[in-house]
Amino acid sequence: MFLGYLKVSFLMMRSKPVRSILSLLGIYIGVMALVLILAIREGVSLHLRDMYRTRGASVVFVHPGFDQVSRKIGHLGPDEIGILQQTRGIYSVMPRAPMEMDVRSGSLSAHAHLLGIDQIFVPLYRLKVLRGRIFVNEEVQKKQPVCLLSAEMVRQLFPLTEPIGSSVDMQGTPFEVIGVVDWDAEAAQRTSAGDIDILLPIHWTLPKDNATYGMLEVRVNHQLTGDKAVALVSGALAHGDKNREKLYFVRSMEQFVEKAKEMNDKLMAGLLGIAGISLLVGGIGVANVMVTSVTERTREVGIRKALGARRVDILLQFLVEASALSVSGGVLAVATAALGLNTFSALFDSPFPLALPVIPVGACLVLTVAIGLIAGVYPASRAASLSPAEALRYE
Repeated sequence: MFLGYLKVSFLMMRSKPVRSILSLLGIYIGVMALVLILAIREGVSLHLRDMYRTRGASVVFVHPGFDQVSRKIGHLGPDEIGILQQTRGIYSVMPRAPMEMDVRSGSLSAHAHLLGIDQIFVPLYRLKVLRGRIFVNEEVQKKQPVCLLSAEMVRQLFPLTEPIGSSVDMQGTPFEVIGVVDWDAEAAQRTSAGDIDILLPIHWTLPKDNATYGMLEVRVNHQLTGDKAVALVSGALAHGDKNREKLYFVRSMEQFVEKAKEMNDKLMAGLLGIAGISLLVGGIGVANVMVTSVTERTREVGIRKALGARRVDILLQFLVEASALSVSGGVLAVATAALGLNTFSALFDSPFPLALPVIPVGACLVLTVAIGLIAGVYPASRAASLSPAEALRYE
């Protein structure tokens, strides 16, 4: 029976092509906007998860905090590093001590941002090595004068020569270039280090007295993520004293991701609201078409009722027609969006992956069915309530 209703619905759409196209155009535009916004939201979420994903460990950043009650400022030094290194579940601790200086290679010079790192920093943050190699443990522990350059620094200091094996003078100390890394905007975000031009073994950038550090990078068991990783680090630094936890500002990489996703979701929610309004307008268009259709087919309704059609049969027929109009627009919109996104991804380099999330897109199609049903309720009820005699007399 339902297939019969559906067949009649498509025959009616085919008999009035212009009206049908105009009525489903509003649904088409609304669903298209919703699907594209959902695809962008999904793509940004996937991009954030991938960008902040580390390899082999979860990362927690520790900054000195301030306790307004005791008026004390947290201290990050060798003692705090020792405490963290002895805590079960923490793999390693690396102070962050970026610095700036003018560097030189031959007759060329540049102002560079430097960062001291250990041997696992590059693989941990999945930095791409363009040429050469990264530090080995011996070079870091023995404070060897070696360095990694960013691609931008290579262009400034070695525009025409091979950088690997060459040296860079840093305040009178020659550093051998052993590798080139792709330090782009994504690497700056992923590492939370900003723009860095040169990477050195960690001890070259630490304060000489090792008295205090501006930030500690703590690597914990990768199974401990988010709040659990933060609780482990905070508890170790506070020695179990809740009041001392205020002396340290501790945030995990996962919390950064969640914060960024939360901001993205708020922005997308606003855009989805706007797209929802256009979908509502499309539903009004479907309702208008169905009212016109009922008016035009009043005699048809009378004949069907005279031949024994029940009230529910008339009601279902017009509800199915309204839903078919609405769903047709939705399906066309999803198909067009999928084709457009695939074509765009193939032709252009998107800053984030574009993918249609299956469940939200399926929910959009269910929504189009609901819109069709709601839009068809009044016209269908009006048609079903007509008496055969009244409908047959209609001119």
